Amino acid sequence: MRKLKLIIICLLTWLGTQAQEKVLLYSHYSFNGLAVNPAYAGSRDLLSVNLSHRTQWMGFEGAPSYNIFAVHTPLKKTSMGLGLLVMNESIGLRKYTGFYMNYAHRLNVGSGKLALGLKAGLGSGKYESIDLGNDDIVFGENSSSYLLPNFGVGIYYYTRNFYTGLSVPLLLGYRTDETGKVTAYHDFSKYAWYLTAGVTLRMADKWALQPSALVEYEKSGDFVIDGGLAVKYKDVLRVGATYRNKQALVMLMDYKVTYQLRVGIAYDYGLKGLNEYNRNSFEIALEYNFGYQIRAANPTLF
Repeated sequence: MRKLKLIIICLLTWLGTQAQEKVLLYSHYSFNGLAVNPAYAGSRDLLSVNLSHRTQWMGFEGAPSYNIFAVHTPLKKTSMGLGLLVMNESIGLRKYTGFYMNYAHRLNVGSGKLALGLKAGLGSGKYESIDLGNDDIVFGENSSSYLLPNFGVGIYYYTRNFYTGLSVPLLLGYRTDETGKVTAYHDFSKYAWYLTAGVTLRMADKWALQPSALVEYEKSGDFVIDGGLAVKYKDVLRVGATYRNKQALVMLMDYKVTYQLRVGIAYDYGLKGLNEYNRNSFEIALEYNFGYQIRAANPTLF
């Protein structure tokens, strides 16, 4: 049993090393706009702080675990928005942390704003070693830690009741050679593109429908389409579901505890692959907005 667990851990690690660097497709992506698109910085029109945690395939030792910390704000009397994003992930023996500054230049277009965003920062990581017995060390002395740059770009348009955006959150990939050295590289054909869109449809004084979608595309892979529908009550409680094609059915809920604090949870019911053996993935997210004494946040959720 121990060897089987070790094999699974190593397999998950290998999958992590083969993938192009990209942002995890969170189920509750309304809390993680800055992770998907740098042009999102400042779009809440006040200082906003977000925390998110995702545990994928609960029950598997070494299964993916992700954390995001984001803070962003508009700059007073300017058209600029700034943000700080910290992402941490653990997949098998692979550990990764990214630190990124985000900049958005916002223009008034029609009834909304068009933002152009840039992201720049550093990604750091390492591969932990594991002993399979008989002095057989996996990712041992040939593995090394790294600290490498990365960048992202995006465009984002939003009004009070609508948003859409297109982005490439990470322009560079990281790869490991036979000596264990990790280097950065650029390959346009391996970009992970993200398209987001959503609208708020007011049905009555207290009720609204919120259809939304997030599409991920890689030339070397397939489309991943995450489309859903949520019902919102009094701008306080939102409940909905999304379908991620051939991957998962997701149940979502978020609740505005106070005018400033919002809490969200998501549960994924997997539909294929490893999910046939363990279907549980879980997320929890927090958002805290400052400045309600002056103005309320833009109610449109990413």
